Amino acid sequence: MANPQHVTLVADTNLPVTLDANYAAVEVTIIANPAVTYFNTRGATVPTTGGTLASLAGNHVLPAVLGALQVLDETAGAASVVNLRSAGTPTVCIRGI
Repeated sequence: MANPQHVTLVADTNLPVTLDANYAAVEVTIIANPAVTYFNTRGATVPTTGGTLASLAGNHVLPAVLGALQVLDETAGAASVVNLRSAGTPTVCIRGI
């Protein structure tokens, strides 16, 4: 299990978070200031949250509640990378599993 990374997102700004190894899966948990949060593990920038639903296709979404989602890691390379974007400023925890 990875060292968890804790970050507070800046509204409508893509934030890549690099973990300490390449994991089979990652878990993203909203732990404070819930806001709808989109993310992916395929190395792609998450498009603006004000875009169309079609532009957000291929990204996972966490609703504006305290909660978590585990997904398979699609990152190629030495370390897992999770790209996140939210319309708000939630605090999230990202960890490899």
